[in-house]
Amino acid sequence: APAAPIPGQIQDNRARFQVNVGDVTLPDGVNRELLSIKYVKTAGGDPVYFIQRLQDQGNTEIDIANFESGTSYSVQVKLLVRFGGRLLGSAFSDAVTIVTTETGSPIDNLQDTISNFQASSRQSLDQARDEKNTLKTQISDAENRLGDTTTGGEQKIALLNASVSKNFAGLQQTSNVLQQSRCHKDGIEFWENTVDIIATVRVNSMSECSARCADTDGCAAASVEFVHSGSQITSRNCQLGRTRNGAYFWGQKNHISTNLFCQLSEASTTDTWQKCVQYNQDFNGGDVPSTVGDGFSSIEECVAYCQRVNDCVSVTYDKTTKKCYPKDKRNGNQLIAMNNVDSVNILCLSANRGGRDRCTKEGVRFTGSLVSTSTRDTFEACVAWCVNLDGCEAVSYNSSSRSCEANRKRLGDSEQAQSGWKSLNIYCQGIQHF
Repeated sequence: APAAPIPGQIQDNRARFQVNVGDVTLPDGVNRELLSIKYVKTAGGDPVYFIQRLQDQGNTEIDIANFESGTSYSVQVKLLVRFGGRLLGSAFSDAVTIVTTETGSPIDNLQDTISNFQASSRQSLDQARDEKNTLKTQISDAENRLGDTTTGGEQKIALLNASVSKNFAGLQQTSNVLQQSRCHKDGIEFWENTVDIIATVRVNSMSECSARCADTDGCAAASVEFVHSGSQITSRNCQLGRTRNGAYFWGQKNHISTNLFCQLSEASTTDTWQKCVQYNQDFNGGDVPSTVGDGFSSIEECVAYCQRVNDCVSVTYDKTTKKCYPKDKRNGNQLIAMNNVDSVNILCLSANRGGRDRCTKEGVRFTGSLVSTSTRDTFEACVAWCVNLDGCEAVSYNSSSRSCEANRKRLGDSEQAQSGWKSLNIYCQGIQHF
């Protein structure tokens, strides 16, 4: 076994350690490959394990950022080596004990600031709408009294609408920044098992990597590795994975990772929530097995939990018991009226975000992956139908025939150039190009 890790810098809920794996003697043909880290509160509790890849065969550093502030922990490591096709592990090292400080994590403090700012932004938007409605009423009353002021009243309403739209655009931009800070994990790799890696492609930015994930069937998360030569970035490798946070969180320099379903729900605005949340309605059945969460204070927290649960596409939140029920069907098995229970479809939050013009492909029809067809009066109604149809990943719509086609693949099996048709991948709308 390696020697006990040597503590270095300890700050709030984060600690760094030096591990002398180079001192472990190995037979010929055996290579050091991974380091397994175990930590547990000295006061008692379940141990936490994670794995880190070794950068070389000598000494290495580990960085643990998930401690609680002002708490004593015991930390141990063991070496995993490769011999031929087998991965073998040593015994765990002796334990080292550290105590974290109590000033609070800078990341947690920043998250609280972001959450407070988001709540304030939503309140400002609601207040702007209330002011708009009040002014509309006042203008309408003035028109009824004066009779001849219709033109002037309409001009005032137009100016007011322009002002509110400008304010809303600013709040939407703020929402995009909040979405990036919440969903992009800087210095973290979502490590995937080989079977869950869909593809690795070259990209120019994290935004392009997110867009690739949105367009790739089965993709739930993406990680970008920034490859350097000296001080220059020579390439950016984008790994597309099937699980939302990978098999492990790895602290890796020059990596940024994002959860697609985090972006889908964090893209929503106050208007979006009002359109999508079904109050006093239970999405009955369709539960993701063994994932019921407890102690949640709002439907928003329940949705944030769903982001991390594989296969979760909707939730039901019980305000009385504070429990959150992740669902693998967009509206459960059936909709049942129930007091103090609210439900929401995650893809509804994405589809109502407002990025339809950016994502719509004019003159294109997705073919080869048809799930179902329907007749709808508008393209927007076609998208709304797809959002609530299990298995629908994209739509194609013909305005002349009012034909709406649901596809099980995000870009169909193929994209055909056909006049009068337009097509949309419903995952695209939740992705903001930063």
